[in-house]
Amino acid sequence: MAAPFPTPTQKWHNNIYPSISPTRPELSAKGKTVLVTGGGSGIGAETARHFAAAGASRIALLGRRKNRLDETKVSIERQFPEVEVFVAAADVTEKSDVDAAFAEFLGDERLHVLVSSAAVTGPHDSVEDVDGDRFLDGVLQNLKGALFVAQAFLRHASKDAVAIEISSSAAHLNFGPGFASYSTAKMAVFRLWDSVAFAHPELSVFHVQPGVVDTEMNREAGGVKALGFEDHGKRNGDFAQPGIV
Repeated sequence: MAAPFPTPTQKWHNNIYPSISPTRPELSAKGKTVLVTGGGSGIGAETARHFAAAGASRIALLGRRKNRLDETKVSIERQFPEVEVFVAAADVTEKSDVDAAFAEFLGDERLHVLVSSAAVTGPHDSVEDVDGDRFLDGVLQNLKGALFVAQAFLRHASKDAVAIEISSSAAHLNFGPGFASYSTAKMAVFRLWDSVAFAHPELSVFHVQPGVVDTEMNREAGGVKALGFEDHGKRNGDFAQPGIV
């Protein structure tokens, strides 16, 4: 399809395609330890599932809703019984939650791959109309979550670890006045992870802009119905794999 908004990508895909399949041997995650925030549903859960398909040995799912984490764990273990799946009900905006979950999952082990997927949309009001405290709270929640996860990642990362930040094109493009808080937050998170990459050149940091995927969070902001097109969540799970080669 034609790109629905300005993009440096020459060929636009909104679904899975063979060259990013997690089943390709050269994209193997065999033996890798992976931690996914926002792993109970949506893009986080789908990405965790694709790392299992790519051969990861241990996967941690962090999120606020224990029931959704457990559902994703059961789904992955049923399809990939050789993969160990750990879950922790953790709010990434609470440093103690994040630190405890990383420590419990990893112990003395090192983390090979982090997928930072947890986020909130914040208020859906324009700069002109939004309550200032709600606007700033939306930015702060996203930024606190990114900061605490980044700090835990740096403490536990292997020497050549990979961090995949699930970003958004909203950090760079204007989709509507109601995205002001979210867009500001995502740009701040983007710059935070770039700072991590700058300070730690031995690590690899990737930003993935998943497009318009029909998730719960996306529907809160109008999502597919508002924009009139949809990208498939499985494509984003596949796309994470090349980052670990």
